[in-house]
Parts: sequence; C-alpha cells; structure tokens
Amino acid sequence: MRRARARPLHLLLATAALGLAACNRKATPAECTEMLDRYLDMVIGGAPALADLSPDEARAAREQLKAQRKGEPHYRRVAEQCESEVTKREHRCAMKAPNPETWQACIE
Repeated sequence: MRRARARPLHLLLATAALGLAACNRKATPAECTEMLDRYLDMVIGGAPALADLSPDEARAAREQLKAQRKGEPHYRRVAEQCESEVTKREHRCAMKAPNPETWQACIE
C-alpha cells in the first residue's frame, strides 16, 4: 500500500521538475526578436514626435525608428545577451508587460 502512494508522488515530483526545467530554458532567437520588438514598439509608440503625424506617417516613422535602433551596436549586444541569458519565464513575462518599465522588471 505504501509503495502505491510513493509512486504517484514520485511521478508528480518528476513532472514538476521537468516543468521547472522548461521554465529555465533559454529563449530562442525568434523569441528574443519578438520580445525586443515588443519593447521597441512600446518605447517608440509613445514618442511625442509621432503625435502630429497621420496614422500612415506615424506607422512609417515608427518602422524607420525601429530599423535605426536595430542597426545600433547596442541592440545587437542586447539581442546576443537575450539568447544567452533570458529564460522562457522572463520572455513570457516581458511579452505580457503593459509598459517598458514592467518589461524591464521582467528581465532584471
């Protein structure tokens, strides 16, 4: 009788350990791109310079600003750091973040 109880508990613990390991795996390059794009969208989206533009002009300006940021050496370093350090859990948190400050708190 005791053995039957230990077995399900053992399976439960093994399943929980696998789940935790999955959360601690590193974000993929695609997830890092998605996460960094979200951050840039949040930061650039509220730029005061875009307020007086038409929706089409604002969209084009945002895309241009994103492309400029992605071309900077700092962006490349952050992308590389993401792939080597950011966990799946941090990625999920950042993707749900409502603003840049919350996004950053997910990563730090």
